[in-house]
Amino acid sequence: MTEELQKRIDFALDYLKKVNLKEMKLGKHEIKDWLYINVQEYITKNKSECKFESHKKYVDIQMMIDGIEAIETSDIDKLELETAYDEDKDVMFWKQKSNQMRSVISDGSYVILYPQNAHMPCVAIDKPIKVKKLVAKVLIS
Repeated sequence: MTEELQKRIDFALDYLKKVNLKEMKLGKHEIKDWLYINVQEYITKNKSECKFESHKKYVDIQMMIDGIEAIETSDIDKLELETAYDEDKDVMFWKQKSNQMRSVISDGSYVILYPQNAHMPCVAIDKPIKVKKLVAKVLIS
């Protein structure tokens, strides 16, 4: 990771500590020319309904505002590509495997996901519930 990318990630995390997350409106918030935040509300899903994705242009900081969900991760070199990279949407999808890592995020906790980290967000813990989460997108270069 470059020093510049680390500074950007540190800035994004500091920014998220200073704002009132519960009052953030849904939708896209432009913060810098290299940082924006998407605030979302949705119902978590059963794992079988979720997909692994990864990005090339941005690092994701996924932070739960209200609720709880699992995010499963795996290195992309351990997965098989399912849908080719879409440059406009900065996303590609991967086939599920059984040997991924599972993280649980709840109010105020977060994960940082780099281009080599395929991730499957929105996974329900016990049963699907409504959550409010933000995804900060930090441009790599």
